[in-house]
Amino acid sequence: MTVPHSLLPESPVAKAKAATRILVVDDEPLLCRMLASILQRTGYQVETAYNGAEAVAAVKRFRPHLITLDVMMPGMSGIEVAQTLRADQETATIPIIFITALDRSVSQDLQRILNADRYTYHMDKPFNRQQLLIQVETALETRTQGQES
Repeated sequence: MTVPHSLLPESPVAKAKAATRILVVDDEPLLCRMLASILQRTGYQVETAYNGAEAVAAVKRFRPHLITLDVMMPGMSGIEVAQTLRADQETATIPIIFITALDRSVSQDLQRILNADRYTYHMDKPFNRQQLLIQVETALETRTQGQES
């Protein structure tokens, strides 16, 4: 007799992913939806924001465990979002993965953040699905280790 998939117990890994909230921030709606779709299909809870101000508001409301963040956005840049979050004790250790087609004019600012912060990562656009998922897992593991110490 075959047990219907809906009646099988959920694995601990699947339960952990389902409880993990990720905020995807990018001013390009197509890329934002694509990132969100990849992460949702993998089992994460995902919310999206299309600019820096929306991102800061979403962090307060959604309380993400991780953020993927574009650097170059109109208005408030991803670097400014990260600086705002790092200045607040409640959001200072949320891992941030910068996903960007980096412009040389911001590369020094981004490099300073990456060097100074163990909860910050970088991926270049274009990226592939596997690369994204590995980076997400790495960032979430680092966050968990930081909470245990």
